[in-house]
Amino acid sequence: MSSQRGIKFNDSETTRFLELYSMEKVLYDPSLEKYRDRDLRAAAAKRISHELNIPGFGPKEVISKFKNLRSSFCQELKKISDSARSGKGTDDIYKPKVFWFDQMNSFIRPFVQQRPTQPNLAPNTQATSTESESQNNTVPSRNKRKIKDPLPNAVDVLEKATQHFSNTYDEFDLFGQTIAEQLRQLPLEIALETEEMLLSTVRKQRIKLAKKQTSNQQVRHPPSSA
Repeated sequence: MSSQRGIKFNDSETTRFLELYSMEKVLYDPSLEKYRDRDLRAAAAKRISHELNIPGFGPKEVISKFKNLRSSFCQELKKISDSARSGKGTDDIYKPKVFWFDQMNSFIRPFVQQRPTQPNLAPNTQATSTESESQNNTVPSRNKRKIKDPLPNAVDVLEKATQHFSNTYDEFDLFGQTIAEQLRQLPLEIALETEEMLLSTVRKQRIKLAKKQTSNQQVRHPPSSA
């Protein structure tokens, strides 16, 4: 095992670490009321540290380790997304290289958002997690300036948006939620492929409808003869 500053996990330790972390939803699920309680988050990190029982790997290292893994996870997501948007076949979609990707994807994916790809964005624009970037402050420290966590505001905005559109809720909203939940159960590559198939079907139907409407308008209003 290397020094405290650069502890390197083997495969089994990484697997065990993610298993323990996935059980502590207070560390990554902003929808929980307890997520805002720093003492509870610190206690959760301490439990993980205790279970791993690795010399020099304390609660602060737990948060730092997950932050590094999450960054790598987001980079893998971006590579998958970029390859899916390239227009190549499904066989060319990027497959994650890290062995722990599926394990992490199984619990953290609903809390990770991807920035839309835009031409004017820098090349290194990547997927970002909704989890607070200030998680290094999970363990209270008097010497560190408290960084305002933007997630509570984001949750409030989402709740207000939900209330705003509640009056227009219909069966299509329910269908969309059902599809989203089903997609989350699939491996990411297959989910992306399925999503593209659904979008393609909807586009075809809209094109068909547009052509029909144009044809009907021409019948009702034939061009006048010169």
